Amino acid sequence: MAELLVESVRGGSAAERAGLRAGDRVVRLNGLEMRDLLDLHFHASGESEIELDILRDRASQRLLVECEEGQDLGVEFASDRIRTCGNKCVFCFVDQNPAGLRPTLYVKDEDYRLSFLHGNFVTLTNMKEWEIKRVAEQRLSPIYLSVHSTNPETRRRLLRSRKERDIFPILDYFREHNITMHAQVVLCPGYNDGDDLDETIRDLAAYHPAVQSLAIVPLGMTDHREGLVALDPVTPELARDLLERVEARQRDFRARWGIRFLYLADEWYRMLGRSVPPEPHYDGFPQLENGIGMTRVFLNRLARQRRVFPWRDGRKRRVTVVTGSLFQPIIEPALTAKLTRTGEPVEVSVAGVENKFLGPSVTVAGLLAGRDILRVLRGRDLGDAVFIPPATLNDDDLFLDDLTLEGLRAEVGAPVHPGFRDRAW
Repeated sequence: MAELLVESVRGGSAAERAGLRAGDRVVRLNGLEMRDLLDLHFHASGESEIELDILRDRASQRLLVECEEGQDLGVEFASDRIRTCGNKCVFCFVDQNPAGLRPTLYVKDEDYRLSFLHGNFVTLTNMKEWEIKRVAEQRLSPIYLSVHSTNPETRRRLLRSRKERDIFPILDYFREHNITMHAQVVLCPGYNDGDDLDETIRDLAAYHPAVQSLAIVPLGMTDHREGLVALDPVTPELARDLLERVEARQRDFRARWGIRFLYLADEWYRMLGRSVPPEPHYDGFPQLENGIGMTRVFLNRLARQRRVFPWRDGRKRRVTVVTGSLFQPIIEPALTAKLTRTGEPVEVSVAGVENKFLGPSVTVAGLLAGRDILRVLRGRDLGDAVFIPPATLNDDDLFLDDLTLEGLRAEVGAPVHPGFRDRAW
């Protein structure tokens, strides 16, 4: 039985009226023991009266919470303990982090609850039978699955799990109970490419429409792989072969189902110098947070904006826009063309940053460290303001290397803004 710690209670809420306080621990709801926050939200949903058994100063109490229709409890709880990963995946990006970072950057989550709540991918290797059934009982749909290969031997070589698991019975169970699934493959040359990838695509397509999408993302390698399995890098030749295979399958799926089902991460197109596909290609962007279509979303959002920058006083300005090396060839002409159309008197200089913190093969803007941004900006004529990708910062305005946003501003001596407007970038 879990004890759910109350961190805060909103003033005027149903919970406050019932007498719930910060520091209380909820142990039962309507007589049911709570395993975690999902249980609480599931069993509280739609209830007008909720009976809470709590512990306060080690003493048991019972509170009756009366909720109006559509009203929540008004409580912030401490986060549940994250289920961590027991695999030793050959491609694990967390294992490739440099030493000395904050502890949270070394946490490898493998938590089906975070998959449902936030779109985190899980391999299913550590799920207990009751948890698999719980997904169906509580409608934890959609769920995001790291499949990588449907060939058991290939999957074993990739995941190196403590417990081998046949994923097909789980896929069958989720399909039978109408759980929507989104799958991904991290493509590792020599492991799950070629014929193995074709087999995986066929197997997962057989689960459509329960499996709604399949994304293929490239292996990412940093310069910090000491002691790890030697892997071949992704090459333009592999990318070219992949696009030919995938585009043929996409046409087939589109003709059969009206969607492409199979999607490629933006890096594949940039590797070959190709433009990312138009918006209809992505069928509503089912895996946007996985890097599938982010470039297209940015370009479309930029095109729809009436203005790029917030200033309306007509004064001429010069600004510096920071991005990763992958995105520089895209954002530079897009901004120039947009400013020509809007007539904003803003001159833009785009600073493409090479990732020395993780290694030059890591090219996405969201993984830039503060020190790399600082290295490029220091001594440069920055103009009136600097704009950086908001994805480089966490919720506490920390970069990967713990440099703060305020620290960067102090170092460069210029206003630094995450994103163009309201962190939209």
